[in-house]
Amino acid sequence: MKLTAIRYFLIIFTGLILFTACQTTKYVPDDQYLLNRISIKTDNKQINKDELASYIRQDENLKILGFIKFQLWLYDLSRKDKKNSWLKKIGEPPVIYDGYLKDKSVSEIQQYLSNKGYYLAKVSDRVDLKKKKANVTYVIETGDPYLIRNITEDIHDSIISQYVNNSSDESLLKPGDILDVDVLEQERARITRLLNSNGYYRFMEEYIHYKIDSSLTSNQADVDMIIDNPRLVSDPSIETTHQPYWIKDYSVYVFNTKKGSSTVEQTNFSDSIVSKCFTYYFNGKIPLKTKTIKKTIELLPGDKYDKEKEEWTYNNLYSIRQFKFVNIQYQDALNTSDTLRKYLSGRIFLPLQLKQNYSFDIEGTNTSGNLGIAGNLNYQHRNLFGGGEIFDLSFKGATERQLTIINGDITKFTMNEFGTIARLSFPGFLMPGGGKSFILYSMPFTTFSAAYNYQERPDYTRTIVNATLGYRWKTSSKITQSLNIIDLNAVHIFRIDPTFLYSIKDLYIKSSYTDHIISSTNYSFVYNNQNIKKSPDYHYFSMNLETAGNTLWAISSVFGLNKGTDSTSSRAYYKLFDTRFAQYLKGDFEYRYGFRIDKNNSFASRAFFGIAFPYGNFGVIPFEKRYFTGGANGVRAWQVRSLGPGSYVAEENEYPNQSADIKIEGNLEYRFRLFWLLEGALFLDAGNIWAINQNDNRAGAVFSFSKFFDEFAVGTGLGLRLVTDYFIVRTDLGLKLRDPAQEHGLRWIPGNRAFKISDLNFNVAIGYPF
Repeated sequence: MKLTAIRYFLIIFTGLILFTACQTTKYVPDDQYLLNRISIKTDNKQINKDELASYIRQDENLKILGFIKFQLWLYDLSRKDKKNSWLKKIGEPPVIYDGYLKDKSVSEIQQYLSNKGYYLAKVSDRVDLKKKKANVTYVIETGDPYLIRNITEDIHDSIISQYVNNSSDESLLKPGDILDVDVLEQERARITRLLNSNGYYRFMEEYIHYKIDSSLTSNQADVDMIIDNPRLVSDPSIETTHQPYWIKDYSVYVFNTKKGSSTVEQTNFSDSIVSKCFTYYFNGKIPLKTKTIKKTIELLPGDKYDKEKEEWTYNNLYSIRQFKFVNIQYQDALNTSDTLRKYLSGRIFLPLQLKQNYSFDIEGTNTSGNLGIAGNLNYQHRNLFGGGEIFDLSFKGATERQLTIINGDITKFTMNEFGTIARLSFPGFLMPGGGKSFILYSMPFTTFSAAYNYQERPDYTRTIVNATLGYRWKTSSKITQSLNIIDLNAVHIFRIDPTFLYSIKDLYIKSSYTDHIISSTNYSFVYNNQNIKKSPDYHYFSMNLETAGNTLWAISSVFGLNKGTDSTSSRAYYKLFDTRFAQYLKGDFEYRYGFRIDKNNSFASRAFFGIAFPYGNFGVIPFEKRYFTGGANGVRAWQVRSLGPGSYVAEENEYPNQSADIKIEGNLEYRFRLFWLLEGALFLDAGNIWAINQNDNRAGAVFSFSKFFDEFAVGTGLGLRLVTDYFIVRTDLGLKLRDPAQEHGLRWIPGNRAFKISDLNFNVAIGYPF
């Protein structure tokens, strides 16, 4: 059936754009103007227009797609005689042009340019008034910037001068650079942090200031950085010296906050423990072992004060998830026998979280339009053995009604899943030596877990038993790493649908659907600067590497264990507990980049590449380790597991269960705010999966460098999101543009045939796709 509805939709959408572009002045008074457009023109490409825009004091109405004032259009749809109209509440009133705010914007842009070194910049404005609309243009002629000619230092303290000179390679000020006030401030912050990390606890940025001489030559300036010594409070005319500090001791307060109170309790502690230079205060039995607290302290008694180590201590204490908040204070130490040094006494306040908690959640599920329900029962104990050990136990159950079309008939079946997982996490590295040589951003964790999962699907029923031993740690605020030394999975398939089995009886992948054991080691690396320093732009990169079966194969070979034979491939293989074990290498890489156009419009992009190579004891990748695409988080114009591999065309009576060894995928999404809690999205997805082994006899499934690019699937579509502070509900309607299952030369649908209903795919999901 042809999709004439799509054509009507495009006509209506185009008409809506034209209508919203015209109907925008309904609520603009006769003697005033709608602020229709703001533009910036500058003769200097080095000037950041996004930064300049932040100094404009009056913004025009919100826009989507760069030109549709959708919220204003909604407001204009309301009736003038209704003050509390629903359309007025969700829409946006017109922004009325204000000449005073325009002049203020010119002044602030001028100041911004001066701070950036363009002291001779000229800023003017041009306002075009027509048909109750005002178009404002800010015109900027920057002129030549002032450059730094010489940099000198006037530092009254010889030791501080030595620290600054030794770090000169890290200085942000260089001769020949533009004289930028922001860079001068950043250099003040850098030097302050340098000194704070070398004992100078009381040093502040206020001790650093600059003298700038710009009168010597045209567009050049000499910068003299001055670092003053402190002065006596009692007599400011007397100059003293900056003093480094050492840590003398700590008082640690561990307590439960009173119900309804958020204040730090500092008194009424009935018990204490003294351990070297640490005194722990508590009531009754100490709720957390002192050795657990002590190993979070990076800045120890006897150390010179170090701001960076203090921050690491904060990170450690927060990361063990025992406390509502952490408060570390330092004050001058009393009664010190060392008269040549200044000492600090630390006080650490640690109000405890609730030790145990329970939660139950239930949710609706949707897999490519198939509805279901899932529930989770979770229990957590934050301090199981008194040393900050976190124990998690969860039970999960889910059922989903599946519908698929086979030979024109709708087939119904139910998918069920039940499982439980227990996880115990210990603060620190449980290994010889305790991993003390690692310099980390926060406290690492060692985790043991065990899980059981039962899955009933249309084509098979299986159970998975899992056990892992691994580590997780952060080396910076942006980088998280994990290493599972042991990751053991035992997969037992005790029912397989005869129709599905018949469909793969002659295929290479049949071996994937047999009982097997996976004994792997895997490593994960994640870089994510999203929300770091509240930047609207972000980068995300993840890498996952996994190897399986090598140790078991080596042991089996050394001891000369008996081999079985694969009836499909005649390949001989070893067994563990009378079950074949897999052997493979796998790696996948994902990169995301997001950037914000303004507070209501943004772009998000994603690229993914993954490859799995089977060898040795198992000539095919186990099906749960194989790649698939389609669905709510893949190429959204296809149902999940229904795309590929390559140009392979599945039989009409096959369940959608396509998987393979290689996956390449890219996604681009434009997101825009509509009204209330609703966001819209336009997206473009491309990708596919391929087999890596030439023995895979699915026609067109094997990856080839000469033709893989011609086998990319391409889909587009639009989405709607309900965004709250707690969750995001997402719907996406995908439309196929390029189908690799079609004959060569006919894969692009536009220009070759009319769209069909089957070219559409509707998805519902929780959260953003990437």
